[in-house]
Amino acid sequence: MTHTSIKTENLICLFKNNKRNFIIVLCLIITSLFTLYFIWTNESYYNKVIAKITTITEQESQAQGMNGKLEPIKKQEIKAIIINGTLKGKEIKLENTTSYSGAYDLNLKVNDEVFVSIQQNNTPSYKILDVKRDKYTAYITILFILLILIIGGYKGFKSLTSVIINIIIFSLTILLFLRGYNLILVASTASILFITVSIALVNGINKKAISAVVGTLAGTIFTMLITAAVIKLTHSNGIHYEEMEFLTHPPEQIFFIEIMIGTLGAIMDIAISISSAINEIYDKNPYIENKVLVDSAREIGKDIMGTMSNTLVFAYISGSIPMILLLLKNDFPFFYIIHVNLSLEIIRALTGSIGIVISIPITIYTSVFLVKKHKIGEVSNQ
Repeated sequence: MTHTSIKTENLICLFKNNKRNFIIVLCLIITSLFTLYFIWTNESYYNKVIAKITTITEQESQAQGMNGKLEPIKKQEIKAIIINGTLKGKEIKLENTTSYSGAYDLNLKVNDEVFVSIQQNNTPSYKILDVKRDKYTAYITILFILLILIIGGYKGFKSLTSVIINIIIFSLTILLFLRGYNLILVASTASILFITVSIALVNGINKKAISAVVGTLAGTIFTMLITAAVIKLTHSNGIHYEEMEFLTHPPEQIFFIEIMIGTLGAIMDIAISISSAINEIYDKNPYIENKVLVDSAREIGKDIMGTMSNTLVFAYISGSIPMILLLLKNDFPFFYIIHVNLSLEIIRALTGSIGIVISIPITIYTSVFLVKKHKIGEVSNQ
């Protein structure tokens, strides 16, 4: 038998063994291509007028900002073609001014698609409303789905399903709140559903999942009790709700719910990591002493605790980077920015870290108790 025929047979065997995976990947690719084609040709489904930019003529100049400094700006003379509606195919002229910061304006490029409004005067004029971004959203979404399914396999599919279910739960929470239901009650119920659905769907209903749910719930409850007590005792001193001043609801409640949901994700990650590690150690050595198992889990918890606390800080602070840069550019003192504009983010990170620390021992002892089925401290005789 020749080398080529052996290679062909190996490929055939590989295809047979991985036939199911091959079909799944092929279906994913076909679905992704169909989705991309739909996104590229969906202009007719929009009620707003959409125009595609064909040419741009730019003229650079400078404008004085509120702080008295000169900032580079660009004035764009744009030609575009309407690609939907009754005016489809008509060439129009648009104007756009973009600043260096880009905080409140658009830096447009050729082939960008924009929503425009028509102002009917003696001569119709057109104004840019916003950029059509659904293509970019579709690219990121498809890439995320493909990666989680290809790398995670069936477990990745279950994770994706839990994300979709949690999005539905969150949407229902918002709808119930808008209809007048108590925000804290609705959000607390939704948080319990988040925990149970996410952990049970991905890991199944077993000891590992139960210990993770218990650890997450206990850690979250303790954290929220501590947060509520501190806010109550200090009368919210040092907490600046200025960034929530546009809300028509009490900012204290909104902030409390933000802390709960934000803390929930970090604690759930910690709880499932520790319970999985304990189950894995026990499966490899069912005769391991409880003390050794607890000590091993504590070391794992210490390592996760440091990285997750940093993750919380970076996650919360990163969302404020544009505002920090904008305030620094307008000569606001750095310590004022930290004190006023970052007070909420710092409190969220600190409370989340407290929740992480509390959830670690709770999850450890719950997991060990469930896997060993006897009191902690005794030696297994299995």
